[in-house]
Amino acid sequence: NNNNNNNNHHSKKSSFSTSSLIFRILAITTLLSPRKAFASSSPSLSFAPKTCKAAEPNLAYIGNNNHKPKPLMRAWRCHGSTHREMMEKLASAGIVKAPINIQALLSVDRRNYVMNEDDAYTDSPQPIGYGATISAPHMHAHVLEDLLPPLIRASKKYPTKPLSILDVGCGSGYLTAVFGRMVEPKTNRKTTSSPSSPSSSSFSTTLNEGKVYGIDVIPQLVELSKTNISKQDRDLLLDGSSTVNLLTRDGWKGYPEGAPYHAIHVGAAAATFPRELMKQLTVGGVMVVPVGPDGGTQYLYMVERVGDAGVVVGLNNGDGELGSGRKGGFREEDYKVQKVLGVRYVPLVRSD
Repeated sequence: NNNNNNNNHHSKKSSFSTSSLIFRILAITTLLSPRKAFASSSPSLSFAPKTCKAAEPNLAYIGNNNHKPKPLMRAWRCHGSTHREMMEKLASAGIVKAPINIQALLSVDRRNYVMNEDDAYTDSPQPIGYGATISAPHMHAHVLEDLLPPLIRASKKYPTKPLSILDVGCGSGYLTAVFGRMVEPKTNRKTTSSPSSPSSSSFSTTLNEGKVYGIDVIPQLVELSKTNISKQDRDLLLDGSSTVNLLTRDGWKGYPEGAPYHAIHVGAAAATFPRELMKQLTVGGVMVVPVGPDGGTQYLYMVERVGDAGVVVGLNNGDGELGSGRKGGFREEDYKVQKVLGVRYVPLVRSD
């Protein structure tokens, strides 16, 4: 199962050999019900139909209401010899659809975030050291499609309010940079054109400006993120007060200083649902997180915050305490949880 890919973030401080089996697990992904594009068109990508074929029937399942397994994900191999070819295959497979996501992914070259540039556009996870990996391209695309809707909703509802995104387990810095391109100052946003449409319409101003916080429990990976982003995306770190902020933090505890968040991505498997992270979601915000024991059955979940009976970290309830809910603490009724697909990640480890 693929989020083997997502082994990148917050990996164990274990030997490389222990994690190497995880890197080699076949990356697997599929679409849920067809996603809607969030604009009428996208930066044009020219591709031939069916250029990205499914691997042999290696399927991930989740149970439906009748407790019968339902196939949700099919393994795709969207390899490319160039950045654009890889993106064209991801688009032709229907894995990435939203114009905002296509534009952001085209704006950040994966080659700057891998150890072996020859494998930069291979649709599989790549080791980055310290037992961590950069996820497969199709998995990054899948996660972006899941996290875009709350960002769009917040931008429409509050057009002048900055967005806030937390990337737990920044690893190579790649996905953190992609998030950064989505919410960087509008004056800096690029329109990505294609040979077939040199004057493609811009979708760069759909989302509000905002901040992205990338955290990792391993200090060396935080430094790696900074180094990689500095290659061609350095403006994200230097622009004004910085669109992207990278810090060494315990992923289980999140980063309260940047909360409440409209989107949280967790790139390692939590043994249980991380309540501290859930409390850092704003109402309407979504977290994508793998949950399950190390080496056991794991699933990717979408957690949407739908209420504020409990604490919303980052808000003030008028009594001098963080949280808008008068009952305080953690309240299960505040969250809607959806099981998405079966995965395999390295564990989300604690700093202690």
